Amino acid sequence: MDTDEFIATTMRRVADSARPPAGAPVTPAPARRWIAPLAVAAAAAVAAVVTIAALSGPDGSESGAPADQAPSGSTTGTGCVLDYEPAPLPEWARAGFTPPDQAMPYVVGDRGDMVAILWDTHHPLEAPPAAGENNKILWVARVGAADGPLEIRATLEGTGQIVTRTVSPAPGPSGVDLPSAGCWSVDLTWGSHRDHLMLGYAAG
Repeated sequence: MDTDEFIATTMRRVADSARPPAGAPVTPAPARRWIAPLAVAAAAAVAAVVTIAALSGPDGSESGAPADQAPSGSTTGTGCVLDYEPAPLPEWARAGFTPPDQAMPYVVGDRGDMVAILWDTHHPLEAPPAAGENNKILWVARVGAADGPLEIRATLEGTGQIVTRTVSPAPGPSGVDLPSAGCWSVDLTWGSHRDHLMLGYAAG
């Protein structure tokens, strides 16, 4: 029996109890003492049910406490990091990798149309680059993979420093050296396509 049905049934019982027994004389209201115990108990039961219903959500959980609450500290959105956690690449970016679902450090664009695949988990990008190394990035486009060179416009956050780079003839293997360590906001353009991502460069 749901809450509404219980309240309705209880109220009907209260109403029935208010009718005097058959043949009982009709007396002024103060003398109708036979209804008091049941009426008071029923009213208390209804009040309790209404209170529980008000404090509960549609699924029975307490109001203000969602049943599926996200863990504290969880974040969303694209951030800037210096160490990159490996994970399986998006399915459309796995060509040439064996096994295809192997974990790689990478950053996916905000629009999901470009992936920057890195080659190390700890400080894969440095400014200046470490001796004998370069800042290797494999760019893989979900759309327009052959639509001309990849134009990179990188802005160092917190400054007005802007640099441009070109990966030609199309998105693919590259070495992208940037002049300063820090968090770079990277706008990408290739053909008619655009995306954006964040890259963190550690101090070399």
